Amino acid sequence: MRWKSKVEMYPKRFQSSSMEIFHNLKSLQFRLTRKILFFWIKPTLISNSYKSLSLDDSASICYVLPFRSSIDLQVANEACRRSGLPEPISSLERFGESRSFFFLGHPEGKFGRKTLRQHSERMTRLFTKQNELHETTTNLEERKTKYLNIVPISIFWGHQPDREKSVFKLILSENWATTSGFKKILALVFHPKHILVKFGHPIDLFNIINSEEDRSRQIRKALRLTRVRFNQERQAIIGPDLSHRRTLINTILHSEGVRLAINKEVKVSGTAIGKVEKKAFGYAKEIASDQSYRVVRFFDLLLTWLWNRLYDGIEVNGIEEVRQLAQSHELVYTPCHRSHIDYLLLSYVLYHNGLTPPHIAAGKNLNLPLIGSLLRRAGAFYMRRSFQGDALYREVFDEYLHQMFIRGYSVEYFIEGGRSRTGRTLPPKTGMLSMTVRSFLKNTEKPIALLPVYLGYERVLESSSYQSELSGKRKRQESILDIFRVFSLFKHDFGRVTVNFGEPLALKQFMDITLPHRDGEGRLEINSACNDLAREIVTRINSHVAIKATNLVALALLSTDRQSITKTDLKNQIDLLRVLAQSGPFKGCTIVNDSADEIIEEATRIIGLTSVEHAFDTVISADPVQAISMTYNANNISHIFSLPSLICRLVRSHNQLALRDIEDYVSNLYPFFKAEMHLPWAEQDLTAIVKDLTDFLSELGVIEKDNLFRAPSPEKSAYNSLTRIANITSATIERFYIVIGLIQSQPDISQRELETAAAKTAAQLSAVYGINSPDFFEKSLFSSFVSALKSQEGSMQTAATKLEPLIAMAMNSDIRQNILQAVGHRADR
Repeated sequence: MRWKSKVEMYPKRFQSSSMEIFHNLKSLQFRLTRKILFFWIKPTLISNSYKSLSLDDSASICYVLPFRSSIDLQVANEACRRSGLPEPISSLERFGESRSFFFLGHPEGKFGRKTLRQHSERMTRLFTKQNELHETTTNLEERKTKYLNIVPISIFWGHQPDREKSVFKLILSENWATTSGFKKILALVFHPKHILVKFGHPIDLFNIINSEEDRSRQIRKALRLTRVRFNQERQAIIGPDLSHRRTLINTILHSEGVRLAINKEVKVSGTAIGKVEKKAFGYAKEIASDQSYRVVRFFDLLLTWLWNRLYDGIEVNGIEEVRQLAQSHELVYTPCHRSHIDYLLLSYVLYHNGLTPPHIAAGKNLNLPLIGSLLRRAGAFYMRRSFQGDALYREVFDEYLHQMFIRGYSVEYFIEGGRSRTGRTLPPKTGMLSMTVRSFLKNTEKPIALLPVYLGYERVLESSSYQSELSGKRKRQESILDIFRVFSLFKHDFGRVTVNFGEPLALKQFMDITLPHRDGEGRLEINSACNDLAREIVTRINSHVAIKATNLVALALLSTDRQSITKTDLKNQIDLLRVLAQSGPFKGCTIVNDSADEIIEEATRIIGLTSVEHAFDTVISADPVQAISMTYNANNISHIFSLPSLICRLVRSHNQLALRDIEDYVSNLYPFFKAEMHLPWAEQDLTAIVKDLTDFLSELGVIEKDNLFRAPSPEKSAYNSLTRIANITSATIERFYIVIGLIQSQPDISQRELETAAAKTAAQLSAVYGINSPDFFEKSLFSSFVSALKSQEGSMQTAATKLEPLIAMAMNSDIRQNILQAVGHRADR
């Protein structure tokens, strides 16, 4: 007699009813748990849309989570629901599955620390069904539409790395092992806003099935790809384990290069080796960061509060490409430097977009009491402004940076060295860059990518101090009291901030082209490669500027004779500048989308412009103080319009011109504008670019064209547009003419004397003729032009003589005469 099992003892209808009740209870439990859970936690979702996953809304999606965890599934399901994606607990009808997820593995043991990896039964069934669909569908395009998209979901509880070789692991951190249930509970309680959900790029089953015929090999390949994706996501978001500072310092002191530097100083100075070692230890301690994610979280709270009071929002562009790059490259962020806020802004943006905050090179002047320690714990490492005369310090710093790279940390340093007081991108400094290159040459195991970043402000916190420094006053030393001065700025409007990530530069590929046989190259060749690399980085920064409301209004107003314009003309000029920027050769820049009226309203609010209504129109104007402040905003974007401005200057000064005349004129001046404004085009490509710009200006009606090009008649409104665009480069042209005049009046003048004399002459002209532009007499701009002159064939005097008539023909005769008189007076002294 066969005994019936318990299941067989009950009628099938009762079994079916019981299963339905059980399923409904489980669904009810899931919904209730979800409501309670998400009442408390506020996870950050990344790449959570069809667009970011490169899928259309009809795609079949199955999710894969790295470990079996019901709470992870709850979080993933809610993330999908909020993002408008199919939920993991929904069915996959085409594949006959009641759920749309599977786990890569599941934890075992009392504390959930052991992870068992095995094939998911659902995954095996999905591959079986997918192969059946593959075999029954002959049309290739139809096959692709029937393919399942496997989307990895990574969930990070705590979103921070672990401590390397720590006795007591950071109990609230995410790390490279499975996150236990106990840690998740702690993260839920103490850090409900520091939970991050990252949707990975879908696994391509189409290619897997087409490349492997054997079913088991297909599954193993899919599992391997999935594990690689999860590991790459963790590396990009969490980063490597944080080294103990003492361990890192000991590693630096025992490195070969530092030991050689210590022994050399002992030999040269005769100092006891113990004292020199102590000195090296002091240097390493002075330099090294001590990053703590507790402090990072503190800054996250602090900065969120600060941004909400200072700015109207932070716009980020290009971050998705950075996330992809972080999975395969060591990242070195090289932003422009506009404000002390830059140090905090980029780290904040990266942290909020699921990327590891970098270790940041900061000037020693910021190592203030209390603040310096906090910044060090947030990731700052400190450096002196100059390494000259201290070979030991240089070697310790060099080795510290090398350790950062080989341990996998992302690093940030400002390619300009110091903050730009003028709003222009400064000539690059190569110190940190050369150390990066030397580190790369020592160890090329992991590829390094340099990431240019543009930071755009509508108003900088230091605007008043910048104006004081440019007018000749001494730079005020940083002080801890500066923190309290920030509170007084809350009454001002600072608009929006933009962070644009530019085109990344792979260091290995660049060095392969620049120094293909670098093993045998000397110091001079490497320095030359670093100079080329630095110029390429600042060029890419300038190619990704943010054209904002204050930039457009400032540029339009400063292009008028008296910084005054009717509202109608201002709106037309704003629209013209935007069209030129959108259709011009700078494709990486971002442009404000607001209407011209909204742009004027925003700029008026931030800058404080005056609007006076008249019967004929509203007149908008800036007083002299506002005009000086606006030069900063105008300089942010003036390079975008440099070539159209040169074309307009030439056309305005001639009755008619052939295209060849315009091309020759721009080509002769281009090397000098490229040096100052970091323009991106090679000289051999310039002819095509000038032709396109000239044709486009004629389409817009700014210049007229039949067989030849000419300016519109002065009574037409288009002539005003032509003049305003031409005026964008007026200050640059006038600075060039000052230098040329000094060279011709004093042929034997040295480069240093020339740069000093040019700056003083410009300051004199600015004071006498009321030029409201403090960067007009900025010495670094004269230095760029003088260096560009010296790089031309022949002597500097020969280059100046050749350039003089080209500059003179596009200048107002009165201004030219004023410059020659000022130069003559200086030569007579």
